[in-house]
Amino acid sequence: MLSSPATTASTASTAPPRPAALTALLCTTAAAALSAVAAAVLVFTGGSALAAENVRSVFDELAPELGLAGMEAADVEALSGSLWQEVVDARASSLSARAGIAVCLALWLVVSAVFARAAATWARVLITIGGVLLVLLHLLVVADYPPGAVGPLGWVAVATGLATVVLCWSPAGNRYARAVKSARLP
Repeated sequence: MLSSPATTASTASTAPPRPAALTALLCTTAAAALSAVAAAVLVFTGGSALAAENVRSVFDELAPELGLAGMEAADVEALSGSLWQEVVDARASSLSARAGIAVCLALWLVVSAVFARAAATWARVLITIGGVLLVLLHLLVVADYPPGAVGPLGWVAVATGLATVVLCWSPAGNRYARAVKSARLP
């Protein structure tokens, strides 16, 4: 039996309301992506100067543990010449690479979230994968002496990324996905 347009319209209008868990998923996904991009912008705009300041502050913090008590980063910088610049360049490269990966993961999360509005299982799987990768990346960032505000933004990305992964598979979201799927079937 074929369904009439009136039957199809009434079936489409009986789609269940979006649960709060799904709305929270979309919000935490956006927050995770935004914090990752904000940290990346800080790294990209800070460039080599941010990396140099980061290397100086880390050296000053770790000098006593390295048996270099009494030495400051400025002393080592003056003594080492081009070696210091190589360390700064390597740090800038490392920070930029991580920032680029963070931007790609943020874009992945945002695109997946657009498709997850209807609780599509494949989109929630992509959000889960992207969220786990984002959390792992930012755990690396915060464990590796992050410069300035990159550290706090990294912790925000970790917290919201974990919340995103958990909310992807909430019971309310699963029920909603099943309800949406059954509402589409004739």
